[in-house]
Amino acid sequence: MILERLVIRNFRQFKGEQEIIFSDNKKQNVTLVHAENGFGKTTLLNAILWALYGHKGLTPDFEGKDQLIHNGLSHSYRDKPNELEALVHLTFTHDGARYMLSRALNLAEQKVDPRKDRMSLETLRDGQTIPLNDRAQHRVQAIIPDGISKFLFFNGERIDELGLDKNRGQVTTAIHQMLGLNLLKSTIEDLNHVNVRGKFRKELSDKTSDEKRDLLDQQAVIENKQSQAQTKLTTAKEEIEAIDNEIVTIEAKLAANKETHELQAKRAQLQRQKEELGTRLDDVNKRLAKLIAEDGYTLFTPELVAKGKAIMKDLRSQDRIPAPVIDTFLQQLLDEGNCICERCLEPGSPEYEAVKKRLSDAPDQDFNNAVSALDHSIGILEAVAATTQEGLKQLTKERVELTTRIRAIDGELDDIHQKVGNKDDEKVKELEESRRAKALKRDELTSRCGSLKKEIEIAADEIDRLQKKIQKMEDLEDQAAQAQRRVDAVEECSRVVNELLRAETDELRPLLNKEISEHFSKIIDRDYRAELSEDFDLRIRSWIGGEGDERVEQDVALSTGQRQVKLLVFIASLLALAKRRSKIPTILRGLAGSEYPLVTDAPFGNISVFREGISRWVPNLAPQVTILLTPSQYDGDVEKALRETGKVAKRYYLAYHGPENTLRQGANTHLVVEGKEYQQYFTADEEFTEIKEL
Repeated sequence: MILERLVIRNFRQFKGEQEIIFSDNKKQNVTLVHAENGFGKTTLLNAILWALYGHKGLTPDFEGKDQLIHNGLSHSYRDKPNELEALVHLTFTHDGARYMLSRALNLAEQKVDPRKDRMSLETLRDGQTIPLNDRAQHRVQAIIPDGISKFLFFNGERIDELGLDKNRGQVTTAIHQMLGLNLLKSTIEDLNHVNVRGKFRKELSDKTSDEKRDLLDQQAVIENKQSQAQTKLTTAKEEIEAIDNEIVTIEAKLAANKETHELQAKRAQLQRQKEELGTRLDDVNKRLAKLIAEDGYTLFTPELVAKGKAIMKDLRSQDRIPAPVIDTFLQQLLDEGNCICERCLEPGSPEYEAVKKRLSDAPDQDFNNAVSALDHSIGILEAVAATTQEGLKQLTKERVELTTRIRAIDGELDDIHQKVGNKDDEKVKELEESRRAKALKRDELTSRCGSLKKEIEIAADEIDRLQKKIQKMEDLEDQAAQAQRRVDAVEECSRVVNELLRAETDELRPLLNKEISEHFSKIIDRDYRAELSEDFDLRIRSWIGGEGDERVEQDVALSTGQRQVKLLVFIASLLALAKRRSKIPTILRGLAGSEYPLVTDAPFGNISVFREGISRWVPNLAPQVTILLTPSQYDGDVEKALRETGKVAKRYYLAYHGPENTLRQGANTHLVVEGKEYQQYFTADEEFTEIKEL
């Protein structure tokens, strides 16, 4: 997961719309945000957490959690609360796809229940916008579970609290989730959930007990929403067209530059190839969907075919097929009174009774027809199943090949972006960054267009149904009973998965301990050893006493700063192990490695003696690092160490606007970074914070 863009609107002290575009440069992976205490560092951290997890994701030290909308604006809009909202929009990439996540809350909703916000999730994959609002929170959790958020988005001054015994469960959860074990854990929880049966019954009961609605009023509301969506769609398309023209202009300038001419030409070629491959992939997906929809059922018929063949075999062994004679033929002989050998079949005669006995044993014509139909159907099913399987295999192969080629091109395009962005020419860097920012904005608008189109289509369907005045209630009791049976059948599955989780955890713990030990030794120069116990207690041990058998190992009583180092080491180790998860041969197979970003407020916290070493080490903790820090935390060793790493690519600072008497005592009106001075306090009638890029 790589963060790309954060947009904040009217969220706490951030009035209006503010944005941060994070560095995606692999060599320079650090984004710095400078701010005095009270200017909004903690709010920025919580804005990301709110976008990802909603109200429950906010940090414990974030005061006034139920007042997320800018206070000054809230007062101005108190008579029209539906027209003011706080919004956080987060764009990120994960596993080759770009995601656009938004969470909003208007003033009216905040007054009723600030926990009930509105969430939207979309993805841009192969040039197509796909809404993911169905179980959107579940999808976000699958990408970056909330159980690991405390280890990825944290306040450095409070991170040492995670090392306390009371938080041992959070450490266990983080290990499970970041190493792929949560797949087993969540399966167990789902299987054992006591409310599963009640949930099925309630959902089905709700569906069967809805009353008729006022169709005309509802139709008017939907038609109004459809009209508004159409207007927004038109505006978004116009913006996309304008941005496309701006990108063309930027790319023309890059193509004209002698240092980037070849790279830009290569990029244009790759983009054309990607578009062509995307079209072919779309065609393959449609053909695959059609094949599965029409003939996919045949892949589940082997057992049925086998049973049919067994029936045929059994009938043949009984000489019932092929039938030697059918009942209609024998009945005709009895009715005519003559056998095929010209003997007379008088009723009551031995000959008549013999033929009559054969009549009772002979199959009828319907039986013959059924046997013939079964034989024919078995042949058709086998043939279609073979064809379907071969078609599925071929289309899947094409799909994998096209997807692989598209991802390879994405990798090449990213390499070009990295090379252009790392040129010494500041003008080139500026053009490339501008191109990236506009491309992100275009993708966001494209995603919005897809969402609006879907909204318009849904509205049209609703209007059509309402116009026909059809209200149909379905009785789903049979499905409820089926759901009940499913729940009752999972107990054995739960037991087996529990055993798998225990075995998998035992295999991974030594590997994590090795990572912890290696990272810890790079920072702590004392004779200390870090280890993770069987109970997931992260301990620091040291030897005391004499030599050999006289030496005793015991836990070390750590200072606050040392506890913070311990937790940072744990995070680094977990991130490193998660990244190479796919190469670890354990019980679970086929798990992909996961990369996570790191966003930290004051990562140096209470550290003093280790401050410089941590400063050099933090940029390597994750593939992308964002650090929020005050001038006092940055000045001196930290500034020198970060500058020498060469990892810092983007810098922002928070500018405070407000009356003179609101400036915190001791805070400077100007910020000094790399020898340059920037105004960070502005006199204004109303308090708000602005994000500025250095």
